[in-house]
Amino acid sequence: MWLLITLLMTCSLHEVAESSKHKYWPWITNVLNSGKHGKQHDVHCLAKGSNGNEYRGTVSVTFSGQKCLYWHQILEHKAVGQHNYCRNPDNRSGPWCWVWEDKQKVRRFCDIPRCETKRNTPKQDTEMTCGKRIHKPRFKIIGGLRASIESQPWLASIFKYNTFSCGGTLISPCWVLTAAHCFPDGKRTIKDKYSVYLGKDATNETNLDKEQKFKITKLVLHPEFNSDSEDFNNDIALLQIVDSNGQCAQKTDSVRIACLPPPQQMMPYGAYCHIAGYGHEKNDDIPDTFRYSRFMKETKVEILSNIVCERKDYYGNRVTENQFCAASPKWTEDACQGDSGGPLLCKANNRMFLFGIISWGEGCAIKKKPGVYTKVTNYNKWIAEQTGLHTYTEGIMYPQK
Repeated sequence: MWLLITLLMTCSLHEVAESSKHKYWPWITNVLNSGKHGKQHDVHCLAKGSNGNEYRGTVSVTFSGQKCLYWHQILEHKAVGQHNYCRNPDNRSGPWCWVWEDKQKVRRFCDIPRCETKRNTPKQDTEMTCGKRIHKPRFKIIGGLRASIESQPWLASIFKYNTFSCGGTLISPCWVLTAAHCFPDGKRTIKDKYSVYLGKDATNETNLDKEQKFKITKLVLHPEFNSDSEDFNNDIALLQIVDSNGQCAQKTDSVRIACLPPPQQMMPYGAYCHIAGYGHEKNDDIPDTFRYSRFMKETKVEILSNIVCERKDYYGNRVTENQFCAASPKWTEDACQGDSGGPLLCKANNRMFLFGIISWGEGCAIKKKPGVYTKVTNYNKWIAEQTGLHTYTEGIMYPQK
């Protein structure tokens, strides 16, 4: 009989205790269930957006420096514990405690330290993080100096088997934009023959700490590109890339995406923009000859007006509405063979925007024969249709007037 009474009293006391917990600690179930392995109850700082239900630190003074009273001395909050640490037992806006003011007990909030925000760097770029680079560039291609890939981290190098073929530009983690003429076999191109590298400082060297290698899973050539035409109109192609683990490009200092400008946007004539590639350079050992650079190089060129580029002593009517010209003022620097498919980028709002694809030109760094570039912003809609990159092709990061 006494055993039965004892058991009943024990159960009754347990129910009272549980009831008391849920009355004064309404967060306790959430604490145990929401924290990984139930460790939420050990939190000693306030996370951004938290009201401190989970706080279990030892701060025991209010914002104004008043010393907190012990919870077990307060009848209605006795269950909080035999301590005077700030808590939030009734789901208020932050941890608080009881203090004496004018001979009466009042609630006052506590000054709890904030948790340090951990900045996790995303593994992939998005349209919101495009066009940012680490190092300031050192300029030149033809007649120029080599530069670190960190100055043009979106530059892709396309290899056919083990031979460098063309450049390209990473416009999203999974897509590279390049020139259609880089694939002379057109629709008959065998994708398995090609590899795409990002983060390469030189085409004849391998640096596993910087580089990422990909195969082409999809090749999209513009349907109206005609390799037999001398004007190279619609010289644009898309490569969908994936690595051996089925992943797209991962963001690093040497691998980033370039921004796309809004549709039909164009830089004003006379603006200076950047070109980059691994193509031919002047061979100082043999005058008036060129050799492959192997190293990534870059330079600045000036956007020329259509009126100038269409002059008879320039290219006449060979330049189409889908192209524009650019050259260095002294005709000493230019894109050249092997730079094809690479980028022409212009800086706006401290970001690099892809306005052109290196397409064609007569010779290299010849007076009145500027480089001709595919006008990327004429193809935003086509790029979006082929890739699904609708937000990327809207050019939302481009500064608004």
